[in-house]
Amino acid sequence: MPRKWKVIFSWLGPYPYNPWIIFMFFSMMYFSRFATAIIEQASSGARWLAFITLILVSAVLGGLFALMALLFNKYRFWPLNRFTYILEIAFGQSLLLLLFPLLSEVLQNRLSFEYTAPLTLTPFLFLGSLVLVLGIFAALHHGEKVVLNRLKVADNLVSKLEIDREILLSADEELRQQTARFLHDRVQSNLMVAGMKLKNISVHKEVEEREIIGQVISLLESTRTVDLKRLTQILTPNFEANGIEEALNQLVDLYEDEMKIFVTVNNLSEKLVDKTQLGIFRITEQAILNSLVHGPAKTVNVSLVTDSAGLAILTISDNGPGAPAQPTKAGAGTAVIDAWVGTMMAKKSIETVPGHGYQLTIEIPRVE
Repeated sequence: MPRKWKVIFSWLGPYPYNPWIIFMFFSMMYFSRFATAIIEQASSGARWLAFITLILVSAVLGGLFALMALLFNKYRFWPLNRFTYILEIAFGQSLLLLLFPLLSEVLQNRLSFEYTAPLTLTPFLFLGSLVLVLGIFAALHHGEKVVLNRLKVADNLVSKLEIDREILLSADEELRQQTARFLHDRVQSNLMVAGMKLKNISVHKEVEEREIIGQVISLLESTRTVDLKRLTQILTPNFEANGIEEALNQLVDLYEDEMKIFVTVNNLSEKLVDKTQLGIFRITEQAILNSLVHGPAKTVNVSLVTDSAGLAILTISDNGPGAPAQPTKAGAGTAVIDAWVGTMMAKKSIETVPGHGYQLTIEIPRVE
């Protein structure tokens, strides 16, 4: 058989029945066919009555096809192939043609609407209506297939996005951990060795030179014991030992020279799981940095409130200049925030008004 004919015959089916789509399509098709009966009514009350009547009539006709589809799907005991599929459609079509005279009588008696129904089942009438219904089912299935394929593509893209998001966060945390280990193992030890060598050198120097060297040693020691320790805690916060409030306070200390940051955390927030606390910490870290760089803001308020049901709400607001509420190109910081929001299945909202700063709100559901 030539390929062209194979393609044509392939459109004959068989197709899987979707009762809901079948019901909606045929209900709307028959309603549109009888809709002129509404216009022919004399008063508004009669038009409303005609409208309701036609809705019911169309639903019955659409429901007939949908019911047969449901029954065939559930109770079919014969093999489904092209031949049996056409027989099933023909069976449903014959029942519908038998109902047309009754339908014509109902429309005449209820709405005085003359609908010419096929009173005799001639071979040409039956064959023509069968071809029409087969064409409708083919078109319905083709449209459904296109939609399902697009949904499948969308699902694949969402799955890929989730994987990329996890990779992004894992890579970010791994880099932070490596940096923290480097600072602790290499930089701290180098600073300690440098301080010891300077002490040894100062023994052979004059008083004034020893004072200068002593100041340098104090600066190195302060950098080693305070600054590096604080930076390491920011890179790899220990929530189990310090809690989320202490971790956030250590974070805001880094910005004490540039802006005032106020942190409020309720007691229930300390019971959040470590991954949620880490997500809150990283979101706050990026949001504060955005307020400093893109604001610039002078004051930032960080509020973390968790209720008894485990719902946590993180609110970060600043007094920066704000901006009109319009889409902007996302930067790396926003990408990290969005990645954490997606990972925690949270909801993000941003409020900004020119002259009144930004407010970022993250609603984080309870982790079961």
